[in-house]
Amino acid sequence: MNKTANADEPLTRGHKKRERTRQGLIDAALRLFARKEVGDVALLEVANEAEVASGTVYNYFRTRDEVVEAVGLALADEFADTISTLSIGVDSGSRRLSIGVRMFIRRAIADPDWASAVIRVVHLDQAIRSKIANQVLADLRAGIEEGAFSYADENIALDLVVSCGVGGMRAVVEGRQVEDHDIKVAEMVLKALGTTPARARKLAQQKLPG
Repeated sequence: MNKTANADEPLTRGHKKRERTRQGLIDAALRLFARKEVGDVALLEVANEAEVASGTVYNYFRTRDEVVEAVGLALADEFADTISTLSIGVDSGSRRLSIGVRMFIRRAIADPDWASAVIRVVHLDQAIRSKIANQVLADLRAGIEEGAFSYADENIALDLVVSCGVGGMRAVVEGRQVEDHDIKVAEMVLKALGTTPARARKLAQQKLPG
């Protein structure tokens, strides 16, 4: 029995080390995507950025597309976790949507490198787009049920929210944000979705959770 446990232990340590190395490569790719276009990043650059041997990266990723997919999945998981945490105790779909738009613009202000990477990856990776779409659609449908939203087409409403959110982040990265940028973007998105001006202003200006 003890012999079996001892035999399994090195495998566990090796697995953890492999996961650490893989995460290090993903983090390195994220930093590179913050600085340059995804298509300009080579696998060997990822290895250099992660400070591992050049051949190590090929043990984890065969192509740049696989790296992009891994970064997209990591960002998607982070997105889902953040929204889930912020949404605890918030029953209103329109309120959740406002919170989501504002928090990601604020994150862009606090961490422009992260925002630059998100902007570049979101257009290339299906995983992060799906996570965002699922969350936004849930909030749109809840907003309709509570009478806060009124729009002609759900898919167009989804595109509007995502495009405005990413556009708000891009404005921050490019130094074009205005005072209370997150509030103003959220208010305009809510009004575009059919929320009355007074209600949109009130929702957008509410104190953020946490």
